[in-house]
This record gives sequence, C-alpha cells and structure tokens, in this order.
Amino acid sequence: MADQITKASIAAAKWWADRLQSGDREKFSAILQLLIEKDLREHGRSYTECDYDPHGHLLAAVKAAVDPDCRGFLFSARGILPNKHELTIYPDRLEPKEGYGNWTDAIQVPPLEEKT
Repeated sequence: MADQITKASIAAAKWWADRLQSGDREKFSAILQLLIEKDLREHGRSYTECDYDPHGHLLAAVKAAVDPDCRGFLFSARGILPNKHELTIYPDRLEPKEGYGNWTDAIQVPPLEEKT
C-alpha cells in the first residue's frame, strides 16, 4: 500500500510525464517518481524544473528514458519538455508553474484514507 509520500511522488511524476513531448512516458515517470520520493523522504520536499533544459532529477529521467545525449544546457532538450516549467512537491500538494511567471493553483494530494 502506498503511503502519502509515494502518492505525492507518483502524482508529480505523472504531472511531468503528461508534459513529455517525446520518449517513453512510463519509463520516464517511473524513474522520476523514485527520485522525487527519495527527496521527499530525506528533505520533506522536492523541486523539479525545466528552464530551457531539464535540471536535476528531470535531466536524469530524460537521459534514462528519452535521450542519453541530453546535456541539460544549450537547448539540448528542445522538443522533450516544455520550457519555463517548475514543480515543487510536498507530501500534501504540488505547486506548479507552467510557463514564464505563470504560477498556477496548487494541486492537492488527497490524504490516504484510513481503514476502519
């Protein structure tokens, strides 16, 4: 059974995979989900961004699932992920920015239902 952190990391990986413009979405999502989950467990949050190229965990997932030659600079990810997108992940919410200065409403990660 997934816990709250796993649930949030799955939601975040899906958010990015939905924006992936080429490559294997399932593999990308699975790799990214594990990296985000590790951050959440160790630090309580995770930050992902694609300015003009992916950084950090996004770059690792792109290299593993889409293009091993992606350098993460000089527009090496053109056509893979949209520019100027960010996502900050917490166990209870995702805070997205979709485009230059375009912060959008937080996405709530519903709490796990308790079994009675």
